[in-house]
Amino acid sequence: MSVTWGRPRGVDRLELSFTVDDRHSLPATVEAAAWDRARHRYVLVRNASVAWADTSDAPTLVTFDRLRTTSLRLTMTSRHPGEPKGALRISWLEVPGV
Repeated sequence: MSVTWGRPRGVDRLELSFTVDDRHSLPATVEAAAWDRARHRYVLVRNASVAWADTSDAPTLVTFDRLRTTSLRLTMTSRHPGEPKGALRISWLEVPGV
């Protein structure tokens, strides 16, 4: 999943909420990458850390070293691939600028 905005801005975190129910679970992993205009590709953010929510639709916080970019991409891995509760649903996402 990716999110893009028009002008470069400073970012050092994103907040997202996942639905957890009989068909959805928290991801096993979340990996964040930022668009690098000079290289024309996404590059993994540095020093990423995830603070997982403990209830459905509560914010999970992904923090990383501050950078300037126009886009972030998240790569997520299911905790239960191929199982009925293996789907992922993001119910809310915010990328606060700094």
